[in-house]
Amino acid sequence: MKRFFVGLMMFSVMLAGCSSQESEPVQTDPVPVEPTQMEQKTEETAYIPKEAKFYEMENLDRELTEMEKEMLRYPGIFSGDKYDEVKVKEALDQLPADLTQDQYMEELLHLFAEDYHEEMNTLLHFDSSVDVSIERPDETVDTPTLKKAHYAILVDASGSMAARVGNKTRMEAAKEAVLEFAQQVPENATLSLRVYGQKGSNSDADKVVSCGSTETLYNASFDAAKFKGALAQVKPVGWTPIALGLQSVKEDIPADAGDVVVYVVSDGIETCGGDPVQEAKKLVSEDIQTVVNIIGFDVDQEGQRLLKEVAKAGNGEFTYVGSERDLKKYMRAQYEEIQKKWREWKDAGKEKAYKLKEEKKDLAYSTKDSMKEKADREKERMKAAQDYLKERFDDYDHPASRMFSRIVDYGNTKWRYAVDNGNRLWRESVDNGNREWREYVDEGNQKIRETIDKKNGR
Repeated sequence: MKRFFVGLMMFSVMLAGCSSQESEPVQTDPVPVEPTQMEQKTEETAYIPKEAKFYEMENLDRELTEMEKEMLRYPGIFSGDKYDEVKVKEALDQLPADLTQDQYMEELLHLFAEDYHEEMNTLLHFDSSVDVSIERPDETVDTPTLKKAHYAILVDASGSMAARVGNKTRMEAAKEAVLEFAQQVPENATLSLRVYGQKGSNSDADKVVSCGSTETLYNASFDAAKFKGALAQVKPVGWTPIALGLQSVKEDIPADAGDVVVYVVSDGIETCGGDPVQEAKKLVSEDIQTVVNIIGFDVDQEGQRLLKEVAKAGNGEFTYVGSERDLKKYMRAQYEEIQKKWREWKDAGKEKAYKLKEEKKDLAYSTKDSMKEKADREKERMKAAQDYLKERFDDYDHPASRMFSRIVDYGNTKWRYAVDNGNRLWRESVDNGNREWREYVDEGNQKIRETIDKKNGR
């Protein structure tokens, strides 16, 4: 009986327990379940491919090649002296394991691409021409921009110029000497021919007319036919207004002339009451540098003294010539001065051409070397990064493990672009510089020979 009671009580407890479970279920912790690989990827941040950026080049006359566009890629995070091995490895460790080769390549370029845009700007806008602009020898050659020269010839048309010297008149001899001189004037210089006292006659009745006459017969660069035509108009008829000629010659001088040489050819002194000394002083006091040279043709001692004063006032020289031979001798001395100018012009051109050539050679060479250095550095850093990824993924068939050749080819292509274009521009600069140098030598030597021939009467 006692055992039955105990059993009954236990049964009752069990029934009570069952009843309690149905009304209030027991709370238990769920068993954790590992997420699938697909669920893991969903929870992680999705990979965002790097978008390459490129520099723009302005003022180009052609389309860029694909390689040139690639050379203008923005520099990577660790380019140049920003490379930090610890930070590089940290960045490489963050790369996903399932990228394509193209994506890994972009990632490496995003990290290590060098900055070539300054060198590319130099190469793409490189002007290999060597153009030396030095004015012909009528100007100084110690500065790139030289002053322009003007030669003003004043010819006395007084009646006394009809007197004979040997088998020619003074006027005929003077014209020949003036023409020979004019033929030696540098090509870039200007030349004027002015006559004075050309109207009326040397009679007292015509003095006022003649003394008030002066005229420019020629004013331009030298043209043999036109200059001869102008010279032929000069006739020995009137008086000698030297002062009027000097006063009026200012009208013949171009506004851009820096050096002016005035040659006065006369067989006598002022006969019209003017003051040629004062006019010579006024002329050389102008802003332009002027020299007044007086050529006295068969002048007596008193005339020589007065003409010397005019030359002195004009910062020039007086030369007395008593014959056609003396006149040509004087002119030959002028040829020698022009010959010297041609030598100076030639030497200045040679020096400038050589200097420009060397500057452009150095620019092409240094640009090439800078790009080569960057291309080598970029390639080596990308190779090192590829080795690191290869060890990280430890899979022969992994995309990052099979990129060595691609990285090398990419780097070598950049290196070759730098070498080919740098060498090409270097060679063009050398050829153009040598050509310009030779042009100055050839033209200078030719002009010197021509001047020597004229000086020697050949």
